[in-house]
Amino acid sequence: MKGIHLTQEEIEKYPLFYHGKSNEAEIREYNSQELLKIFHFYNQNKIDTLKCIDQKRKDLERLPEFLLFKKYIYGKNDLITGILIEKGYPTNLRTYKINGASFNDLILVLQNIGKILETLNHLRTKENILTDFFIGDLQESNILVDSITKKIQIIDLDSCKIGNNRAFLTKYLNFLKTYTHVRQNLGKKYPWDKYNFSNNQNTDLYCYSVIILKVLFSIDISILDLNTLYKMMYKLKQENLPEPLFQIFLNLYNNVDNDNSFRYLENIPHSFEKELHL
Repeated sequence: MKGIHLTQEEIEKYPLFYHGKSNEAEIREYNSQELLKIFHFYNQNKIDTLKCIDQKRKDLERLPEFLLFKKYIYGKNDLITGILIEKGYPTNLRTYKINGASFNDLILVLQNIGKILETLNHLRTKENILTDFFIGDLQESNILVDSITKKIQIIDLDSCKIGNNRAFLTKYLNFLKTYTHVRQNLGKKYPWDKYNFSNNQNTDLYCYSVIILKVLFSIDISILDLNTLYKMMYKLKQENLPEPLFQIFLNLYNNVDNDNSFRYLENIPHSFEKELHL
């Protein structure tokens, strides 16, 4: 793949695009359409991941919602120090909700996320491609939203699970208060990969459920113990959460494969909207 050679001095001439803290990289504005993602540090696992993405680019491009990196950034001694990426849509899902998106619009956005996961499942099971690819760090900040069309884009795919790479740290796969239960009872569903929980279809669907519950009901199940989680799910059921969604959420910590809930989101009653932005 073609790359761009930039010294550290040249990189620092480009303005920062994102001013928040990041343990992984800094983002700088390369031009009106593209960004530089410069890694604070990188290792062979990151390089292997980027190269595997490039090898499977044709298959990954079957999902136009994926913002794949465009070029390598080379520094001293021709070492990869970063990647060139598209800017994408101007807001992410987290900000989109904070800025007052309607209940209906959030449902549409969440359905679009689920449709991507459904497409991936189809490609794996029916076309036998991308069988070793999983998004991994699926979270609100990595989902860009077009506020007009409600279309989405997935970013930060350089931290995906692909090929034989090692799993990267993810926001929602820490199981802070359910760690023992998961390690002892759900090792096949949510496998451990030496340093972090690994990624598969079940973990992507778990993260998707976390996003739904946070965005629509302001419940972050990734930080709850099991008793509290079950109490909250039964409370949602009493408030008329559709039965299929209730079962999907309950099964997140049971030893059965996770299900994709996008088909049932439109059946959520609008009575939940009053608490949306609390």
